Amino acid sequence: MNYTRALSGNFGVEVADPDVATMSDDELRELLFALYTNRIAVLRTGGLTEVEYVDFARRIGDPLLLIPNKVEYPEIIPVDNLREDIRKTKHSAAHWHTDQSFTSPLASVTMLHSIAVPPSGGETHFCDMAGAYDALSESTKSEIDEMEVVHRRGVSIVARPEEHAPPVLKHWDYRTVHHPLVRSHPITGRRTLYAISGSSQGIRGMPDAEAKQLLGSLCEHTLAPRFLSSHRHRVGDILMWDNPMTMHKASPIGQATGPEDARVLWRISLTGIPSVFPECVDEEGA
Repeated sequence: MNYTRALSGNFGVEVADPDVATMSDDELRELLFALYTNRIAVLRTGGLTEVEYVDFARRIGDPLLLIPNKVEYPEIIPVDNLREDIRKTKHSAAHWHTDQSFTSPLASVTMLHSIAVPPSGGETHFCDMAGAYDALSESTKSEIDEMEVVHRRGVSIVARPEEHAPPVLKHWDYRTVHHPLVRSHPITGRRTLYAISGSSQGIRGMPDAEAKQLLGSLCEHTLAPRFLSSHRHRVGDILMWDNPMTMHKASPIGQATGPEDARVLWRISLTGIPSVFPECVDEEGA
């Protein structure tokens, strides 16, 4: 496959014209190692049908069914600006977070297939959490390596003032879970910071004020420009990111006034180990 580094920032890779529907196991392993190495992979395709998209996703992991099973393709979560309630939901992802960090099992890979894109706006921004961990001092690594973070759906204790809070919905699960602050990637074993913002509410066994100070300091470190990248969606793109090693956020976008400024993405969130790595066991529920 033809890989290029055309994204902004110091990480992320593009794949030109991949034959997603007929990709061999060897090609898929190659693609996934490129994803794990670069955190983000953008597949420039001519567009996939729902069946092709779901079949491809199921080779990478088990789809998280986040919408009712009554729809034909419950694996696909529509992300668009067409609905009349967009004023309530358009900012729900406009804060730094890691998908499903407030649950267990955790998300492994998230995919967005671009069906319609506006002429401007609607980018997705990323933070390289593995690169940020590598750049920490050895003393800081030793201090934090065994810590566990308290996660719960809602506004993180280190949310930035300019970030938009996720909506509060009655049917959502607001239980508390704990995840390691530093994780090992389930396939590569690489160490990385994990979900320090988004759903982080504290550090297990640490006073709240100290936890907020430590997590805030780590956020300042990881959100430095050298660890940031972004992607501008184009029709046909499949944007994939490695959840264990990234945080991301969406650019807020207003309700569409017509086809010319519509943004329609098909999201699939996955968990578990890809079928092409049967020898790997995910002990942390990624």
